[in-house]
Amino acid sequence: MRGKLFLPPPTLGVLAVLIFLGMLLGREASTTEDLPVFSLEERKFMHIELSGGGLTSGVYQFNDGLTPRDVIKLTEAWSADNFTADSAWSRPLSDGESLRIVKKDREIELLHRGWMTASQRIAMGIPLHPDRMNCADWTALPGIGPELAQRIEMDRQKNGDFGRLDALNRVPGIGKKRLGQWRPLF
Repeated sequence: MRGKLFLPPPTLGVLAVLIFLGMLLGREASTTEDLPVFSLEERKFMHIELSGGGLTSGVYQFNDGLTPRDVIKLTEAWSADNFTADSAWSRPLSDGESLRIVKKDREIELLHRGWMTASQRIAMGIPLHPDRMNCADWTALPGIGPELAQRIEMDRQKNGDFGRLDALNRVPGIGKKRLGQWRPLF
């Protein structure tokens, strides 16, 4: 029995199972190679900057459609039921908004709604809007210095909101080339 060439039957069975599993797993890996790595169902989130009122300051991600009242309820341990019926509390938030809360004892005295800086919104991939920017925000864009930023602000004060990016061509010094550079950011 020294020169036995055959393996005992249990060893053959184990070897056959291992080969079968290897083939099965190899086949499974090849069929999933072309599938996307992201979900085709896009979920809508918004990014809100929170500060003040004892909150941990920072940018938070929430589901779309929440109001400041909802956000406070989600981020604070104290009750959000005693808020006034002010429209600032009940108007839904937008991606890129900033909330600053001033609190006295356990009561909120003031809610200030604003916008994150343009630099923050650009870094987070949040589209800019020409009517939600100040001079400092304009200087964050390529090709804009303090002088052109001031001209943009003066034009908006004199002639009203821009409404859309292309309306900026009414400002001296802004043409199609600059608008083309900025378009991906808006």
